[in-house]
Amino acid sequence: MRIAITGYAHEVNGFADPVTRGHGLDVSRTPGGLAATWEAGPLVATLVGAGAEVVELPVWEFGASGPLDGAGFRSIVDDVVFALRGAVDAAPLDAVVVLGHGAGRTTDGTDPDGTFLHAVRGVVGPSVPVVVVLDFHANLSDAMCDAVDAVVGYRTNPHVDIAERVAEAGRLAVALAAGARTTVVHARLPMVLPQIAQLTAAHEPFGEVRALPAANATGPVRNVSVFGGFSLSDVECSGASVCVTVDEGRDDHAAEVVRVLARALVERRDRFRLHATPLAEAVRIAAGAASGTEPPVLLADVADNPGGGAPATSTFVLRGLLDAAIGRATLGVQCDPAVVEHAWRAGIGATIEAVFNRDRDLPLAPRLAVIAEVVALTDAPLVPSRGVYAGSTRHPGRCCGLRIGGPDGITVGVSSAPVQCADDDTLRHCGLEPDRARVVVVKSRGHFRAGFDHLFGDDRIVEVGAPGVATPELHTLTWRHLPRPVFPLDTLDEHAWRVEPRRHRPASASPGVRT
Repeated sequence: MRIAITGYAHEVNGFADPVTRGHGLDVSRTPGGLAATWEAGPLVATLVGAGAEVVELPVWEFGASGPLDGAGFRSIVDDVVFALRGAVDAAPLDAVVVLGHGAGRTTDGTDPDGTFLHAVRGVVGPSVPVVVVLDFHANLSDAMCDAVDAVVGYRTNPHVDIAERVAEAGRLAVALAAGARTTVVHARLPMVLPQIAQLTAAHEPFGEVRALPAANATGPVRNVSVFGGFSLSDVECSGASVCVTVDEGRDDHAAEVVRVLARALVERRDRFRLHATPLAEAVRIAAGAASGTEPPVLLADVADNPGGGAPATSTFVLRGLLDAAIGRATLGVQCDPAVVEHAWRAGIGATIEAVFNRDRDLPLAPRLAVIAEVVALTDAPLVPSRGVYAGSTRHPGRCCGLRIGGPDGITVGVSSAPVQCADDDTLRHCGLEPDRARVVVVKSRGHFRAGFDHLFGDDRIVEVGAPGVATPELHTLTWRHLPRPVFPLDTLDEHAWRVEPRRHRPASASPGVRT
């Protein structure tokens, strides 16, 4: 059998600055091709192991950032369509796997994921199976479901099951190529949650729902995916959702599974964590840890999380620690190319005036000047050994480590490009020593829990409510596209909580989908 792989993965913060095509990466062009990438390697291995011929097409990865320029997105779609047509002209395809994300947005449209999938469908036609892999934070639209034969979503947050899910998508593609037929059934809830509410640990609401018998694929059910959604995308299809891929003819069974899991989420709505700890309270907790009267603590600067589209330039938490004279602390990773360049010119051991946000003094990223010693410089590759990004190559650019206030002060890791601090290896990359600090500050929303679990239990983690582009305080944002009413921003009556699953069967590309 002959199976193609393509993709478009972008998690959009609609409140962040727009990006262009140049901010993305076609991972199919990396050395070794898709088989050598952490995004697609397990998928390629699964398909090859099943005896399939793998056709590698462009797979675009943007990570988390602001909306993509509309013209740039359309050029990506054009390139993929051209490559896919070439593959079809060379020989028939038996299936296509799309590596997606599901939380995209462009500068002139709100469902690029749906557009991309329909473009793929438009080339291969209605009879060639299309399987899509989506992030746990996907905002699942009707257009996305209409275009595919199967949906496979990450089941964990932090996302430690990516390899398992892409391999599962490969197995589904093989089954569909061999003749299996499926229907996609899904429902979206009027529930738009901050990212701190979407963890899947056993004691969290999403974790409990994931553990229900209905959440497991058995019998005619090929896949069950529960999505938390990505609220900051600010799109019409924002929100939590449930999606089931089922054997053709068993739609009613799938619809009941969707209803059961949707009800389970609704029943737990009062338990979702909707607000972070105010900065002043977080600093007070940090003071106790720094003094030794309390155990070490990790502060998560969730609002300045690059994994949520923030630029990692906020200085509110750092200033709070400095103003409170808190030492024995380490913070990372601050993004400031100018500070990194200054440190590199000065060299290790030099004392410099580091001016964060020198060139852009903004309300969410105010300027902050400190006297610091340069303690580390690196431009080596960053390859974390644990957590969500274990084994992957990350790209923070040139980095430096700065010490503020002497040996018992605060050490700060600074990068040239924004990178989520999802593990302690990222701090060590900048010359920091998190295992020796009493206070560790990470610019991350939740993925750090899988990379710092050997250092901090849940009882010693504080999500800080400082200002930032990726704020969990949804009531502070000005929404443009979010449908209302929606929980938790509005009061909903019981009728609003009743969801009716929709059934989707693959169809040829629809000209009405907006980019």
